[in-house]
Amino acid sequence: MKKINYIDVNELNPLNFDSIIDVRSPAEFTEDHIPNSVNFPVLSDLERGEVGTLYKSLSPFEARKVGSALIAENVANHIKNGLSKNNETWRPLIYCWRGGQRSKAFATILNEVGWCVSVVEGGYKAYRKMIYESLYEDEIKQKIYLISGNTGTAKTEILKILENKGLNIVDLEGLAKHKGSVFGSLDDVQPTQKTFESILYKKIKESDFHEPLILEAESNKIGKISLPSSLWKKMRSSYRIVISAPVKARAKYLEKQYFELIKDKKRFLEKLNSLKQIQGYERIEFWSSLFETKNYADLAQELIIHHYDPRYKQSSEKNGDLKVMTIELKNLEPRDLMLAAEKIIKILKP
Repeated sequence: MKKINYIDVNELNPLNFDSIIDVRSPAEFTEDHIPNSVNFPVLSDLERGEVGTLYKSLSPFEARKVGSALIAENVANHIKNGLSKNNETWRPLIYCWRGGQRSKAFATILNEVGWCVSVVEGGYKAYRKMIYESLYEDEIKQKIYLISGNTGTAKTEILKILENKGLNIVDLEGLAKHKGSVFGSLDDVQPTQKTFESILYKKIKESDFHEPLILEAESNKIGKISLPSSLWKKMRSSYRIVISAPVKARAKYLEKQYFELIKDKKRFLEKLNSLKQIQGYERIEFWSSLFETKNYADLAQELIIHHYDPRYKQSSEKNGDLKVMTIELKNLEPRDLMLAAEKIIKILKP
């Protein structure tokens, strides 16, 4: 029989395994998990609650009896309904909350089948500790450049061009699934804080350490997601490349970018009304009338002048603004964005 391997989370290389299996309950998996892992729970949310109640109210022994029967049944179903398709060379990596009974039970059964099984030593708890230390306690030593500029200057699109050219890009808004403004997420679907941090850690770790990271300048919150303190500290002292464009060009660009957002009239107006305390009743009524009459370009220009730009100025003054240079664009068409990207590459790789 093959021996079960125990893997230190700091030495974990996903490429060494065919599958990463999280055997925790669905609720635990939903909150966060090791990237690219799949959920094969040995206990459902309800079953986990029942076993936990038995552990506290009766005894650990009674809880283990019930739990072991449930685990055996669930693992059998997983093998029968999915895992049996794997051949004998399949190499799964398994983890639970802390590398305890759940992962041990699953690993033992798969090992008995004949597969080469590995277990994350310390489980998700050890993994989460590594993430926290990296993003909150350790210093981020990799150099960072920020792409800065007022709302509507196509910063995210420029980042995508740079990424396609092989530069180290971390799209924070993309990871947070939010555009960083009051209209940033009309469906309000963002990852959990822990999931965001897992994806962010993976993105940074996979980058070329010898080359700088390029990020869009953000505040310390993107929607409901908070930027980890080590990253935020590094960002505040990082040089910025500022993208500048006329208001009309930015309004035109925003109108195109927000096309999907304005389809949901009710939600868009709700977001607009949430600004009443800041902008006042009369201005919100005026903006609503522009929306109702489909004057989206005028609405975008109003938002830029009276909402976005004042807040950008306030944020820049508060968070510092160490500029490398300003790239001024007359328009924000694809050729203009490509030109901006080429100028940025010359700055980073003279």
